[in-house]
Amino acid sequence: GVPAALFMMSSRTLLKGSAIGLDSPGQVLSEVNQLLQEENDAAMFVTVFYATFDPGTGELAYANGGHNTPLVVHADGSSTVIPPTGGIALGVVPSFTYEESSIFLQPGDRVVLYTDGVTEAENDQGDQFELERLCEIFTNGTPLDARATNEAVFAAIEAFAGDAPQFDDVTCLTLRRSETDQ
Repeated sequence: GVPAALFMMSSRTLLKGSAIGLDSPGQVLSEVNQLLQEENDAAMFVTVFYATFDPGTGELAYANGGHNTPLVVHADGSSTVIPPTGGIALGVVPSFTYEESSIFLQPGDRVVLYTDGVTEAENDQGDQFELERLCEIFTNGTPLDARATNEAVFAAIEAFAGDAPQFDDVTCLTLRRSETDQ
């Protein structure tokens, strides 16, 4: 409803403002968490995976605020979960310190970010799509560009779920390191 929309708008504004003055993903999430928590009488929260990318080196520096841990899909179709940093949703615990980490992406690697509506999508038997099925999409010859990756994820969920109603948003965002980034 309206309170959730206002909380999301505030979260986005605070993230953008904090990103201007801070370089560290962990610092950005820590600051936004504190600001949200101070004025959070409704006990709302938001999950965020926040990252910066250096196309020259391929370094992806990140911190996670309670969001699903993204996947890295390599050019050969293998996939790995980005190493977790252990963060919790923003707006819950005051003065929480968000740890950060970094990985290096090779040219052609994709980072697949997704909401829990992807892995928790259910079929009419009540089975969930889960992370294993998500990873299987990439070992079955998924095209390498970001748009085709998202389309393959949505098609796989639709085929799995059939006509079963879904109760959560199904969102997927794929970023691909260009073959020419160096």
